Amino acid sequence: MVPRSGSLDATEWAPVREFTRWMLIPVMRTWAAAMVHELEGLPRPLDVPRARSGGIESDRILIFGGGPAAGAGVLSHDLALPGSLARALSARTRRGTHVDVVPVPRVTINSALAELDGLDLGGYDAIVVTLGANDARSLTSVRLWRRKLSAVLVLLTDDAVSTAQVFVVGIHPIRSIAVFNDVLGSVADRHARVLNRVTAQLCAAMPRTTYIPLPAPPNSSPGRFRTAKAYDGWAEILSNRMIPPLESRRLTASERDAGPVTPEIESRESVRQRAVDWSGFVSSDLEHRVDKIVTLAQRAFGTRAAAFIVTDRNRLWNMASVGLKPKEFPRVSSFTTVTIRAPGPLVVPDARTNARFWNHPLVRGEPHIRFYAGFPVESPTGERIGALCVFDPEPRSATEVDRELLRELALMVERELRDRPKRLR
Repeated sequence: MVPRSGSLDATEWAPVREFTRWMLIPVMRTWAAAMVHELEGLPRPLDVPRARSGGIESDRILIFGGGPAAGAGVLSHDLALPGSLARALSARTRRGTHVDVVPVPRVTINSALAELDGLDLGGYDAIVVTLGANDARSLTSVRLWRRKLSAVLVLLTDDAVSTAQVFVVGIHPIRSIAVFNDVLGSVADRHARVLNRVTAQLCAAMPRTTYIPLPAPPNSSPGRFRTAKAYDGWAEILSNRMIPPLESRRLTASERDAGPVTPEIESRESVRQRAVDWSGFVSSDLEHRVDKIVTLAQRAFGTRAAAFIVTDRNRLWNMASVGLKPKEFPRVSSFTTVTIRAPGPLVVPDARTNARFWNHPLVRGEPHIRFYAGFPVESPTGERIGALCVFDPEPRSATEVDRELLRELALMVERELRDRPKRLR
C-alpha cells in the first residue's frame, strides 16, 4: 500500500530491502571471495597465539573470532591485538595481563558455535569476541544473525566463570580496508551497521555482556593493510571500555576481609555447594598430581605448610596438604571462606594483627598461622569451591608474595580437577 504522501514507511520498506538483499547475495559473495583471495598473501602472526604483560594478579583474557583477532598485517601476536591489548590494560590497571587468542579468519555467525565448541572458557576473566565482518560482506540475514549471536552469547556466559565479562566488538567499517573500498563495499558497510545495531541490542539484554563499537583502524599507513599502530589504537579503544566492568568484578582486600554476607553471596553459595556435591571431591582421594602441586607450592614459597582445601557446607576438607594435619575443620570465619569470596588472592601478612582472623583456632592453636596467602580454585563449571594456600607461623610482608605464581599454581589444580572426570570415566 502506498500512503497518500506517495512515500513508503519503514515497515513497508522492509520487504523491498529483503528482496534487494536476496538479489545481491550471489554478487556480494562472489565479490567477497575474490577480495579475500587478494588478501591471502598478507603477513600473519606465526608465533604462539598469546601475549603477556608482566605484573601481579594478572587478568586473563581470551580473544576469539576473525577480523581484528586474526592479526593480518603483522608477523607476531605481540604486535597484533593480543599484545596491544595486554599492554593497554596493564598500563591502566597496574596488574599483569595474559591474553590468549583463537583466530578464525573465515568465521561466520553460522560457524561460530562449532568453533567455540570444546574451548575451555573457565579460566578467563574476560572474553573478547570479534565477529561479523564476513557476515556483512556476504549479507547474512538479520534474523539469522540475531538468532545465532544470541546462542553464542548464551554459550559464553554459561561456560565462562560466573564473574567473567564478555565483550562483543562491533564490525569496523568495511571500506576502511582498501580492497573493499568500492561500491559493493558501501553495500557491506550499510549491512554492517544494521548488524551492529542488533548486536548492541542483544548485548544490552545479556548479563555481564558489553558491546564495543569499533571505528576504522586508526593510524593506518598508506600501502599497508594494517600496522602495529593500528592494533595499538584499537586496543586503546577496547581497554577504555573493558576496564570498568573488569574492575567491578574485583573486591578490594579490605572488602574481602570485612566480607558481609549479602543475598548475592548467599545465592552464589548455593550454586557453589551444588558444584561441590556434584563433583564428589569430598568423598574420594585426590590424584597424586594435586599432591605434587601442593608440595610445589610449599617449596616455592618456603612456608612450613601448604594445602588445597575444599569448602563443604559448614566444614572445610583438607584434600591435599603438606604440614597440615587435620583433615576436617569448621568453616566459620575461615581463611578459605574469605578467599573464595573474590576472584583475586587473599594475603594476610600477620593473622594475629588481623581483626578477622586473630581469634581463629588455627591462629591461636596448631599450626599457629600468622602468614597466609591463598588463591581461589574453581570447579570445572566455574564455581569457586576452595583455595590453594600457603601459610607459616612467621609473619611476612605482603610485598614478598608472588601473587602471579600463586595464581598459576591454583590454575594447575583447576586443570587437574577438569581432567579428573575424564580419567574416572
